[in-house]
Amino acid sequence: MTFRSDLSRLIHSRFEQYGVSYEDSMALDRLAARYFEMTIRHIQPGPRRVHFSDQTHASLGDLSRRGVGDNSARDARRAVFRLRQILVEGGNVNGFLSKNIRRATSWDGLLWQYGMHHFHLGRESIKDGFVNRSDYLLFAIVAPEDVFFVDVRLHPPRGDGIKWVSQNLLRIVHANWPDLIEAHVLHGVRGDRLKDEEMYELRRKNTNYAMDISGNAIAPLRGGLAGDGSSVLCTIWAMRLLKELKYHGEVLRNAEVRRAVERDMRASGFSIGPKFEFELVFVEDLDTTPELMEVLTAETCISRDLCRLGFAIVEQKTRSPIAIHDTGLV
Repeated sequence: MTFRSDLSRLIHSRFEQYGVSYEDSMALDRLAARYFEMTIRHIQPGPRRVHFSDQTHASLGDLSRRGVGDNSARDARRAVFRLRQILVEGGNVNGFLSKNIRRATSWDGLLWQYGMHHFHLGRESIKDGFVNRSDYLLFAIVAPEDVFFVDVRLHPPRGDGIKWVSQNLLRIVHANWPDLIEAHVLHGVRGDRLKDEEMYELRRKNTNYAMDISGNAIAPLRGGLAGDGSSVLCTIWAMRLLKELKYHGEVLRNAEVRRAVERDMRASGFSIGPKFEFELVFVEDLDTTPELMEVLTAETCISRDLCRLGFAIVEQKTRSPIAIHDTGLV
């Protein structure tokens, strides 16, 4: 079994599918972390409810007034409502994001610390699939079923990173949707009361901090930055994934387990040879049913955590998922 090789192949194929560049020499743990980053940075199509903050309404009003003599402001206002329509309809909005989503090693401190995507509000669309870069950005928090439009602001000038750490962005979130912030409150500690300039220096050095909002210490909304600028959360997921692969390899090398898997598969009507092998696959590439997913994610299934990370083990020839339980085999 070569689950590590399978994982490397799967990630490379997914990067190529999404047009994401990567370094061939990247170690598997870093490759896996960057894969998980890609799954967060890219917004999966699907219908979402869109919520506007009070500040976004005010900013749209300003754009409307500026739009009388400013084509960029007029285009930005139109783009906000176009983006809202696509999100509600479940379409693909990745073309509004930074082109850096096509580089596996690019840095995204705004997302890992504030939990925010930023959308470019230019005209659609140029040949590479991205909207034209514009003078304005929409800052938003994207959840599986909802999107929260935080504010529309001028794109910070190149070299001016301070505006990317504006504390006011999270204060807008707290004022409009406090539940999004409350889940990240650190109880029993004080938050850092820093100026934006100080926060920028910390982020530039990939240093995390707990920001003070209304007297509460707020942890980074997406887990924060690792020392190399990558996502702490995705690094943890990658470590868990490699641990799961090692564990599954040890279990499935056991002769008694293999005999039990063979008996179970034959009893289920599968025709397998004497030298059957296992393979790692993406769960989303399987023809799964709700019943099968319930089996794979059951608390007694040793593959539940692997499945929750988006992967499954199958018998190579039949592509049948393997679900080994503490109380037996399914």
